[in-house]
Amino acid sequence: MAMSAEPVKNTPSTFLNMESGAEIARQMDQDILLTRAMGGLFCEHPDLRQVQRVLDVCCGPGGWALELAFVYRNLEVTGIDKSRNMIDYARAQARVQGLGNAFFHVMDVTGPLQFPDNTFDIVNARFISSFLTVEDWPRVARELTRVTKPGGIVRLTEFDEPGVSNSPAHERMKQLYGLALKRTGQSFHPLREGTHRCITPMLERFLSDAGCLYICEQAHVVNYSAGKRAAISNYENLKVVYKLGQPFLVAAGVATQEQLDDLYEQMLLEMLADDFRALWYFLSVWGHKPE
Repeated sequence: MAMSAEPVKNTPSTFLNMESGAEIARQMDQDILLTRAMGGLFCEHPDLRQVQRVLDVCCGPGGWALELAFVYRNLEVTGIDKSRNMIDYARAQARVQGLGNAFFHVMDVTGPLQFPDNTFDIVNARFISSFLTVEDWPRVARELTRVTKPGGIVRLTEFDEPGVSNSPAHERMKQLYGLALKRTGQSFHPLREGTHRCITPMLERFLSDAGCLYICEQAHVVNYSAGKRAAISNYENLKVVYKLGQPFLVAAGVATQEQLDDLYEQMLLEMLADDFRALWYFLSVWGHKPE
């Protein structure tokens, strides 16, 4: 597949349309998939009886935060996202479910957070790299640590690429995203033609530089091969991701719309094949703010 040499100016800052109804539904389903793969809402801290306030960063439609508030009614759970549409949806869901302990605010993680120092016992940030540039990360990690109480936990969860598979079209689509993210300054990959964002090896350093101690990490995997429990749910997940992300790829100059249309259809066919095999790896890294 031919690629243009230079990206088009004014490339979108994120590869997904966060105001899309399809994106809201996708994120809600993805939250369920990820939480199951991670062994629960916060398996790193199984006893939440001493926890009072939790912040979910870039919460989207509020899937993780709403479930946490539902299971632990004693917690005050706050979610923030820069998308008004996402926050409106999360607030509506909190009202419908009668969750008076769930609060949602429009707030951009790349700017100063509108919370005082030492506010939250746990700060959770899952898959926020789509909204951050390489330059943003150190500042964001410091800000997340600032609003965490002494002794509290900051947890970052990220992935480098959306799965490893035996589908040629899926692998090619991943390469295009990796290249586009490199061109838009959102990838730590050391090579100019980087094939993925290379964010997971950086997470420990961000927390350490922000002052966190006792840093731990845990790898997770979703097997979405044909016949596996996650096969259909992640097929639907990627079906939406790769459709909504096409304008980003075109604007970044890595492929034409016609090329993407052909590749997308081939990818969907290959993912539905009986011999399709795929694993999606991601990493959680968490540290404690010093007492």
